[in-house]
Amino acid sequence: MNLFNNEEIISYYIQELALVIKFLGAENVFLSIYENGSVDKTAEIIQAFKSFLEPFNIRHSIKTEKNSRPENFHRIGYLAEIRNKALEPLKEEEGKGYKYDKIVFMNDITFCRNDILELLYQSDIQKSDFTVPLDIHVVGDPKHLGYRDSWVGRDLSGNKIIGDLDNLIKHKGTNQRYKEGLPFQVQCGWNGVAILNSKPFYGKDALRFRRSKIGTDECSASECSLLCNDFWSRGFKRIITVPKILVGYRKENIPFIDSNIQRI
Repeated sequence: MNLFNNEEIISYYIQELALVIKFLGAENVFLSIYENGSVDKTAEIIQAFKSFLEPFNIRHSIKTEKNSRPENFHRIGYLAEIRNKALEPLKEEEGKGYKYDKIVFMNDITFCRNDILELLYQSDIQKSDFTVPLDIHVVGDPKHLGYRDSWVGRDLSGNKIIGDLDNLIKHKGTNQRYKEGLPFQVQCGWNGVAILNSKPFYGKDALRFRRSKIGTDECSASECSLLCNDFWSRGFKRIITVPKILVGYRKENIPFIDSNIQRI
């Protein structure tokens, strides 16, 4: 996972993360956190969290660096590089004899322990390669929940997923499943956290985050969109959204998510 200027939510984030690890068992988990360039107390807090992990024998890599984004740099190239920093321990761990079944790649979201556990469960039940929730933000007057990650989210026809939660999915083949609150397949989604099949990240031509290929006709896109495309191109095509799991990015989102639980 990557963190940056997350002092507002990090104590809550760490608490829920610790509960996830407790449920899964320390022997089954490796935690990788990469933070850089924060100007608040994020780095200080996660270094303190590191001291909590060590007595419980939780394998981990927690790195904080002061360097921030260069003044002249390709935005997606930079974001891909930062995400790949969090993935670096994969190769190191493999060399020590540890190979993991799933990668839980998290943004700096507000979540509950059961959100992550349900996504893990659904990734098993659905036999999915890529399993995501819905991420939301508060919009409009009166305020209500809207879908946030429309830059990445695409339905099975490749059309942008955008709008309010009440009428979000337009694709005919998956709209009914969405209305019933059931997991449905998409072409791409990230939505704050993704449970990833680890297989494409191992081997000779291991996948990593990237920017669009220069000198080709590949369209510019998010590093997360390109990861979806790379999964598809390698035959890992089962990308699932679990609509009952809602995550946000700010504490102000939490009451709206809580009030929405009865509806979903």
